[in-house]
Amino acid sequence: MHTLTLILVNRPTVGVIRWDAWNMINGQYDYISNRSRNWFIPQQYHYRLPFFAEVLAENNVTMNEDTQVIMDQEILYAKFAGFDYWAFDTYCSYSSNCTSNSSFCNEYLHDIAPDYCVYNPAYGLNRYLSSQYVSLINFTLLLLGSTICDPELQDYYIDLMARPQYQTVLGGRPLVYLFQFTDKQAQFCGGSWTGAKQVIDSFRQKSRQRSLKNPYMVYMSQNILEAKNNSQALGFDAVSSYGINGGGTVEGAPFNDKVQQNEQWWNAVVQSGTKVIIPLSTGWDTRPQTRNGTATHYLQPSAEELQNFMKDAIKITCNNKNITEAQTILVYAWNECAENSAALIPSLGNGTYFVRALSKTLPMSC
Repeated sequence: MHTLTLILVNRPTVGVIRWDAWNMINGQYDYISNRSRNWFIPQQYHYRLPFFAEVLAENNVTMNEDTQVIMDQEILYAKFAGFDYWAFDTYCSYSSNCTSNSSFCNEYLHDIAPDYCVYNPAYGLNRYLSSQYVSLINFTLLLLGSTICDPELQDYYIDLMARPQYQTVLGGRPLVYLFQFTDKQAQFCGGSWTGAKQVIDSFRQKSRQRSLKNPYMVYMSQNILEAKNNSQALGFDAVSSYGINGGGTVEGAPFNDKVQQNEQWWNAVVQSGTKVIIPLSTGWDTRPQTRNGTATHYLQPSAEELQNFMKDAIKITCNNKNITEAQTILVYAWNECAENSAALIPSLGNGTYFVRALSKTLPMSC
């Protein structure tokens, strides 16, 4: 008689942020995707273009991520790298005159990002959901501003949370991130932080009424004290950050400096006793977004540096389970190619260098 022993793999999941603004609509760019394209027109930045872009001339590029073939390939790349889920930046869509039927979407344009008039921000999520490979990688929502307070958008988010591919933690709780929610958004949402909490509590209740478990909600800010206080005010479960960004030198600081910047944040938040999802930022280099091409930044990591960095994030997550109870890590970023010179999506310059490096490390058990 043979005895079958089941071994539960004890490992944190690893997610990575998506910023989808690399698309065309009926052969035309909207304001945001055209801006993305213009950032990479100078030849010195062509190496950072995602793999689906095409260089037409020395100072002319084109790109359109909004095809099923490209999304299918991205899923395969992300799966090969060892990622468990994508965290989709979840923006509102706007009309050609930059308005929305949602007052909360309009508030986002007015108070947070006055120029972020995007027509089809969900193209990546929609292509992912329609892919034949959708089962290979999960997804979660990274909500922005006060949109979480919109009753109709809440219903849309819950519909997505009910899908079998939605990432959960702690025995089935849907994982939800919230970024860019400060005093103005709390006031607009519910008149105060107390009122905003009541609105978000209703979102939790609506989720449970759909037979979902209580969402595991994560407040994002690089300022640890702000993250802790605002998370508590909203009744959230943990904090994190949209990467640990900024810093570097004009000449380009060594990647080890970026590692140290991240690890100082990790240690500080763990010592604070605040429950956290560890953020890992693979780089910071906004030179394409500047007029003169000058900005403080970090050099790209080697394969070994990236692998060791990931191992460090997993180690601190494994060793502090009372604080890192969700046992997941969030990486910045998959396709933030203009802010992050080490965006992990395969690129024209690096090819599959970064996904191949991570494939030798992930998944990694405690």
